This record gives sequence, C-alpha cells and structure tokens, in this order.
Amino acid sequence: MPHITLTDNNFHNPPKLLEVAKETDSAIQAYEDLQLVANKSLKELCKNQSLLVFPQCLGEHDDGIEEQFIVQFEGSAKFNDEDKIVSCDDVKIKTGNLMGFIGFSGKGCHGTKLEIRSRFSENGEETENNNQDFFLHYMLEKVFKINLFNLNYSYSNSSGFDFIYLIFPYFLKRALNQGLFKTYKTFERNDSAVKGAINVNRHIRQNVPFGGRVAYRSREYTFDNHIMQLIRHTIEYIKTKPIGESILTQEPDTQKAVFQINEVTNETYSFQKRSKVIFENLKPLNHPYYLDYNYLQQLCLMILNNANSQYSTSSSPIYGILFDGAWLWEEYLWTILKDAGLGGKNFVHPTNKDRKGGIRLFDNSLDPEDSSFKKCFRRIYPDFYCENSNEDSNDGIILDAKYKQLDKGLVRDDLYQIISYMHTMKIQTGGFIYPVASTTLNNRESAGNVVLDKYCLANNTGFIKSFGFVIPECENNYAAFQQEMQNAEMEFVQQKLSTSIKKDE
Repeated sequence: MPHITLTDNNFHNPPKLLEVAKETDSAIQAYEDLQLVANKSLKELCKNQSLLVFPQCLGEHDDGIEEQFIVQFEGSAKFNDEDKIVSCDDVKIKTGNLMGFIGFSGKGCHGTKLEIRSRFSENGEETENNNQDFFLHYMLEKVFKINLFNLNYSYSNSSGFDFIYLIFPYFLKRALNQGLFKTYKTFERNDSAVKGAINVNRHIRQNVPFGGRVAYRSREYTFDNHIMQLIRHTIEYIKTKPIGESILTQEPDTQKAVFQINEVTNETYSFQKRSKVIFENLKPLNHPYYLDYNYLQQLCLMILNNANSQYSTSSSPIYGILFDGAWLWEEYLWTILKDAGLGGKNFVHPTNKDRKGGIRLFDNSLDPEDSSFKKCFRRIYPDFYCENSNEDSNDGIILDAKYKQLDKGLVRDDLYQIISYMHTMKIQTGGFIYPVASTTLNNRESAGNVVLDKYCLANNTGFIKSFGFVIPECENNYAAFQQEMQNAEMEFVQQKLSTSIKKDE
C-alpha cells in the first residue's frame, strides 16, 4: 500500500513520483490511483461527499479555490504493448495551496495514502521521528479551537486523517448552536397507545390472538432522526480511537453537545444499524435554517465511510480532507488581529464569501439608475483593515494575508491591489503578512520572530510594509514550536504592528 508524502506549493521543484514512493512497484500503484485526482480541479472532484474541503461552499464566491488542483502530473508513465504501466521514472508530481490527506479505496484501487503537508514541515533535518507538520497543526488548533496538549496528542503515531477527528467537536457545537435538528420520521409501533394508521397485515401477523397491542404506523416530528443517528454513530466510532475519548471530553461545551445527542438517540441507537444510517444520509441535507448540519453530515459520513469498508456506501473510491492554505492562513491571522487595534479602533475582517464588510469602489450618486454599480463585484474586500481614527489622522492600516513566498519579492498584482485599497479607503499604510521559513533567512537570523520590509510610495503618498512570520525550526518539540509562534504573534501585535503607521519605523 503506497504512502506518498508531499509538501504544498512544490511546483518550482516538484519531486519525482519514484522518489517519494521509494519503490518502482509502489510508484506504479500510486500513479494508477492518483490518476483519479491528478490534473482535475476541486470543482470536478467535490461532487464526491467523501472529499471534504475547507473552505466550504466552493465556487459560490469567485475566490477561485474551486479551480485548484490537488496534484498535477508532469511527464507520463511508460506502457508496454499490453497497455500496462512498466515505469514512472520520468513522472513528477506537483502540488499547490492544498494541504491534507487523500485516500483511495475500493475496486481497482491499490489503497494509496497521499498526505500533503505544509512546506514548513521541511524545516530541519528529517529523521524517523522528525519532520512533523507542526505549522499545519498549529493553525488548525487556533482556527478550530483545538487544544492538542489536553488531548495528549502523539505526533509519532498520527496520520493526516486525524485532522478530521480533531475538528469534529468544532462542527458538532456549531451545528447544535442552531438547536437540535428536528424532522418528521415514520415509526412502526406495536403497543396499546395507538396514534396513527393501523397496519392490518402486521397486526394480524404479530398480535393474533389479541393481547391488547395494536400494530400501527405513525409519522412524528422528532429529534430522533437519520441526522441525529448519524451523529451518534460518529460519536461512538470516535470513542474507539486512541484519542477519541479525550476529543469528546476535552471541554464542557463538547461534553454537553455529546450528552444532548446521546439523550435524544438512546431509545433507537444500535451499532448494527450503522450501514442503514449511512445509507439514509447519502442524500445531502438541504435545509435553509440548519445549514451547519449539512457540513456536520458531510463530516460524519466521511469519518464513518473511512471507518471500515463494510460500511462504505460511496460510489467513489476517493476520500479525504483538504485545507486551502491561503484560507487557513487568513483565518489563523484573524485569531490574532480580532483583538488588536490601532488608534482606538479594532480591525475589520470583511468576508467576501458572505458579502459583508466590503468597501464600495465607485460612487454612483451621479447616476442612481445605473444598477451595475450596485453589483457585489463593484466592492473591494481587504482581508483586514483598521480605519483612520478620524479624518485628520493617518493611523489606519490595510493588511492582506498572503500564503506566498514573499521573502523572494512582492508580486506586481498584489502591489496594485493593495495600493487600490489604500487609495479608495484613504489609508496611507498597507501591508502583507506571509509565513517564511526560518531556514531561508540566511543573514537575517537576528531579525526576531517577525521580519519587516518597508517600501515608500512615490511622492510620499503612502507606505507598504511586508511582515514575514518566521516559522520556527523546533525539531520534534511541539511545545517549543507553539511558544515560538506565540512569541511571533506578540512581537507582531505589540511591536511591528503598533509602529507600522509611523513614517520613520
């Protein structure tokens, strides 16, 4: 069973498939499996419910994420006269911004496991116990509010698929914040409290001679339904994992959520019904109010479909969980910036996905009948901004999160974009925030946890600053990594950011 480990954004120097697969046979098997996803966009692949991608709602917000590829092949395999692959020596495998885990199962597959780590997992010398993806885990911990230390999480025994167990409480609590899911369900009962249509055939079969019970069918509005049963089966499965019990009991809100699910499903829950429950949930939930239950349903199906092949009802052999690096980096930065502020004003995090917090690009007051200016694409959505405290001050700032290697130079389109933001919002300071590997700093080792580059616009019209978060090299010590990241966050907020609007800083 091939196990392929890659890092994100390796398109400048993609490895050969044979190098990462280690053996020729494994490379051939991996090639055959990976053809199912190679050179295909997420838009094509995400029709499969067993493939979960963050952010969700792909293709609805013109962010281009749905056009990304998981992997791309460069070069082709060699075939014999019988059209059978004999060599993959020249095949290279490229990755983009996506990180996570993909598995292949089912008829015709070789069981390949593909893990895409962040490119910062390459910090330091790789050993048997080293080269863990602390950076990805740290961002997931911050964004999804996971405490890995409370879970006693072991990196040495972890796999990419563990992410899905770690984020389950987050989506469980988010769904239950909308209330317990309630819907109509048909019950087949046989008792004396008749409150539905009598099932004559079943009654004769079960209750002759008559003993006081009546077989009937009732349709009731209940919490005990296919969605809640799916969640219950997922909870019971997670309990069987080494860290499962810790995941479900790590904090009071999660415990309360688990208790609520157990309470409404105890009467009808049965382990033997798991495959039936999975089948009942293959149709996606489409409810305008219980939207978060749709996400939780997808998550549960993926966990259970991966649990054991005997429960897998998916027609697709692909399963996994993926995170867009740009989205995850932006959401991580928001956990830092939402409590920071300049000039007595807090940062705003516009959400183009919800069309909230956007800034009008054009003033249509001269032609109020021109509806084109009212369209959403006539608004701009900076990642983060803090407005000037008053009309006469210049203490505001606009920041763009970039999951790019900006230490190698700023990109022209990015510069034009942030300058347009600054001009429209009358803010003189803009900036980029990007991650940079500690191993690439060279002669800048003494720069601290955040490196800073400054650019002055012509005619003294503003400043652009580039903030590089140094991703530390901490070998096999996650505690040390976490501390270094917290130091970087503190340095950024208390030093670099607070002085960023000053001309001489």
